[in-house]
Amino acid sequence: MCNMRNRYSSFLVLIIIFLSSLSTVCARTFEGSINFVRETVFDTTRINIYVKDSMVRVDERDTKNRLVSSHIVNLDKEEVYALSHSKELYKKLLVSSYSNDNGSVSVKKTQNSKEINGHTCNQWRVRDERMNTEVAYWMCDGEFEFFSKLLNLLRRTEYSLAIFSAVPEVGGFIPMLTEERTLLRKEKLKIRIVDIEHNNPSSSLFGIPSHFKSVNRLS
Repeated sequence: MCNMRNRYSSFLVLIIIFLSSLSTVCARTFEGSINFVRETVFDTTRINIYVKDSMVRVDERDTKNRLVSSHIVNLDKEEVYALSHSKELYKKLLVSSYSNDNGSVSVKKTQNSKEINGHTCNQWRVRDERMNTEVAYWMCDGEFEFFSKLLNLLRRTEYSLAIFSAVPEVGGFIPMLTEERTLLRKEKLKIRIVDIEHNNPSSSLFGIPSHFKSVNRLS
């Protein structure tokens, strides 16, 4: 009887150890930087995203690679700050209650796939009749849980990362390539990931410079 109890206790210990290790693996998420290039018929700009724990920083750069704006996001606290580097100002953005006004949007996860930057990507097509656009997202499955949280949070502010705001619930997926066209198939815009780096970004990236002043409006 005693041996049976010991075996049962040992079995429970093994189960606990297994579940603990499984939760640790599942909890792992991306940390590092992701660099996007955004191309239109008029110009080419860049988006840089840095991720560390629950903190995300989004930098947008112009055609000359000059830093135009930054947004610092705390995913856990649901806080978003907009920074103007030229004016040395920052503003805390209002985060509204979740709104899902997508009555004119349809999503189709197609069977199309292709390899982009060494990753197998599946095509999701999002059609918006009201905006007269169709966006093809070539989605890569992985460790990008932060991206879904980031988009869901930014949708509730005045800043929505533009074209990415149409991405449906994505889980751990991220769009390696985004192609926007009119419903007549004329290309309007393309965004592609050019680099993904796993590293440990400096904590200073996610802080507001001490000499920046808080304002109610940036423009």
